[in-house]
Amino acid sequence: MKFNGTEIFIETLQGTGDSNFVLIHNAGADHRFFTYQLDLLRQFGDVIQFDLPGSGKSPPIASYTMADLSSIVVAICKQLSLKELCLVGLNNGANIALETTLRGSISIEKLILIDPPIFMDSSFVEEIEASIAVLEKAEFTPPFVASFVDQLFLHADSSTKEIAIDAFNRVDKNSLSALFRGLLDWDARPKGILKNISCPTLCILTDEHHCSYEKMRREAPHFELGKVIGSKCWATLEVPDQVNAMIGRFLKLHSSI
Repeated sequence: MKFNGTEIFIETLQGTGDSNFVLIHNAGADHRFFTYQLDLLRQFGDVIQFDLPGSGKSPPIASYTMADLSSIVVAICKQLSLKELCLVGLNNGANIALETTLRGSISIEKLILIDPPIFMDSSFVEEIEASIAVLEKAEFTPPFVASFVDQLFLHADSSTKEIAIDAFNRVDKNSLSALFRGLLDWDARPKGILKNISCPTLCILTDEHHCSYEKMRREAPHFELGKVIGSKCWATLEVPDQVNAMIGRFLKLHSSI
């Protein structure tokens, strides 16, 4: 699919239900971060996976505001004439899913948010700014990536780690830096935006400090909120059994919506 002249990698996997799941991966990664969710989701419908610009098989674009990234999701949904939409976002991808829903230009039936970095405290903002500095100093090298991945997995096998290592070694470093800056700009918005999300929403948090359970419960009491045990921000890869159990239950409960 072309977006403003840039060819975006996109793939549709046929399922057996009526839903259409659009998977939005995290900053610096690619569509493979949902590898262990595909079989489950295809029991409920078709799965549309793609690589954000500058990641995986998609080349970079000029601007990475949350509005830009949301526009890509909207373009995919409109080009494929998708109905019964459920957006599934991981980390920064969850924020893109929220922005897409808040814009209201397409109809979203359900949302699944996995560890969104939202309502970030000052220490986490400082960590992201430090990551931007590493990228801009060209220090995001393969040894750095390997150490980075090790720190963010509490317990994962080598093949799972390799998905993350390969994705982060492939990412365009300027794109990743711009993605982080776009995230910081978006999270500076006033609190209270989540009250405008009216569709059924599952939010799965982890042991990472992207967003606290208490903050999310306070800001979005209408969300169905869960938390995995023993995983940091990449729970889709590290503890897929826990993630999939919550997603499966959520989809069964809302299968008629």
